[in-house]
Amino acid sequence: MRTAWITGALVVGAGAVVALAVPAAAPAVLIGIAGPLVVATGSLVAMDRAYRRSPELVSGLMLRLFLGKIVAFGLYVALAIAILSLDPIWFIGSFTVSFVAFHLAEAMHLQRLYSN
Repeated sequence: MRTAWITGALVVGAGAVVALAVPAAAPAVLIGIAGPLVVATGSLVAMDRAYRRSPELVSGLMLRLFLGKIVAFGLYVALAIAILSLDPIWFIGSFTVSFVAFHLAEAMHLQRLYSN
C-alpha cells in the first residue's frame, strides 16, 4: 500500500504545483485529480480486504470494480465538463495523468500482494 500512498502524494503535489503556477486552472486540475484519487483509494482498500479473506475473490472483485469505474468515470467527466463548466483541457489532462498513475500504483500493489 506504500506505493499507492507515494503515488497519491506525488500526483496531489504535482497538481498543487500546477494550481499554484496557473491559478485559473486550479479548480479543473484539482477536480481532475480528486476522482481518480478517491476511486483508487477505494479500490485498494477493497482489494486488500478481499485478498485477506480469500485471494481467489480478488479477480471477481477487480472485474466488478472495473465495470463500476467505467460508469463512475463516465458520469464524473460529463458532470465536470458539462455542469461544472471546468476547462476541459486542464481537467482531462490532470484526470488522465492521475488515472494512469493510480492504475499503475494499483498494479504494483497487486503484484506485491501476490508475490508474498
